[in-house]
Amino acid sequence: MRCIVILIAVDIDHKVSLLEAQAKAAKKARADAKAKANAKAGEKVEIEDNRLLGVSVNTFNGVVSRARHIEQMTVAEYQGGSAIFVGRRNGGIEAISKGTGQSLYAFSEPGFTNAVSVQSNGRVIGRQEYVGLGVGEDAFISCTNLGNVRFQKLDAEGGEGRDGGFGLMKLPVDVVRMRAHKEKIGLFAAGGREQELSIWDAETACVGGGGEYAEPKCEPLFRSENVEPDWLGLRVPVWITDMQFLDSNTSNPQMVVSTRHSHIRIYDAKAQRRPVHSWEIGKAPIVHMAASHVKPEIFYSDNLGNLNQLDLRTGKVIGGYKGISGAVTDIALSEDGRRVAEVGLDRFLRVYEADGMRRMLHRAYVKQRVTSVVWDWEVKDVDQDEIDRQETEGIWQSMDTLGQKEKHKRESKRKAKAMA
Repeated sequence: MRCIVILIAVDIDHKVSLLEAQAKAAKKARADAKAKANAKAGEKVEIEDNRLLGVSVNTFNGVVSRARHIEQMTVAEYQGGSAIFVGRRNGGIEAISKGTGQSLYAFSEPGFTNAVSVQSNGRVIGRQEYVGLGVGEDAFISCTNLGNVRFQKLDAEGGEGRDGGFGLMKLPVDVVRMRAHKEKIGLFAAGGREQELSIWDAETACVGGGGEYAEPKCEPLFRSENVEPDWLGLRVPVWITDMQFLDSNTSNPQMVVSTRHSHIRIYDAKAQRRPVHSWEIGKAPIVHMAASHVKPEIFYSDNLGNLNQLDLRTGKVIGGYKGISGAVTDIALSEDGRRVAEVGLDRFLRVYEADGMRRMLHRAYVKQRVTSVVWDWEVKDVDQDEIDRQETEGIWQSMDTLGQKEKHKRESKRKAKAMA
């Protein structure tokens, strides 16, 4: 199993449990302390590596640089293989080989780092940043907090309009999150502060011409409507923080949305503009969310470092995950949906069971504040059912049968009589 955190590959061995790894690490730490004490006395003793067994952390691309800080990351097929696509703080979009760490594709957004001062919702936006990145077979789509959407062919070198390789589009300022559809990369959803959920088709909405971002030339495929006023008759503020597509339908998709005001809402583009379900979950703002592709469930985190699991059929929280000591910055699910990985400001990568006891299976310290995590589905996970079966067979094979136990007892009695 491999999780990719920023551009650090963390390889995890499923056969080694977290408790076993911690116990062996503690034993090695005690041995190291004893070795250092002996070294002071003049004895030379080799010090062993005390990293957690079963977890390997390897940096395979990049250097510590604030300007090249990674804001968005995803994995996609490129040039006959799998690559990591990142959106950087300096406006660069880059494809990096998972095998060698070499750059395969690079694009830089013109004027991305220019100073800005935009008034929006009672505050000033002073920097442009990526809030979404999606990659398909031959194109990528990106969006910034200023509402600048770029839909570009990966082999494009310039030109005007989509025929020349790219299309541009301008959304309202203060976009918080953009998500692209996995089946059709040009289909994307966006929302933000005082911005309702909107779903667009970039192939028809984006316009070209001189590299200028312009208003879309058509209406969105879907635009949500705010919920009804509360019991005091006051308008409910809009502040979307994340969203996920729930199905493969590209004409009338279903979406789940989280808000800064602790709401989880489900929208059905075919049914109505207002949410078909809306739940208030706790009091803390919900900032990140990941939808399960196996069950009707989502995993969401708030700004207090809580990671919980929600059943979309009932709107009830069915479990939480312990051991997190900082705000969660990203969540990712394994291919079989049985494990969930999270990263946060405490600089740890943690892997949990997605169901059952929701135990922490693995943990790795990655030395830096982590911005993104993706699951490498090409590195196939070990079949947990097969591991359990082998362990069970080993236990049974190590046990003596009833006949063998009786034989051992008779032999022991004979030896005792002979000795007497």
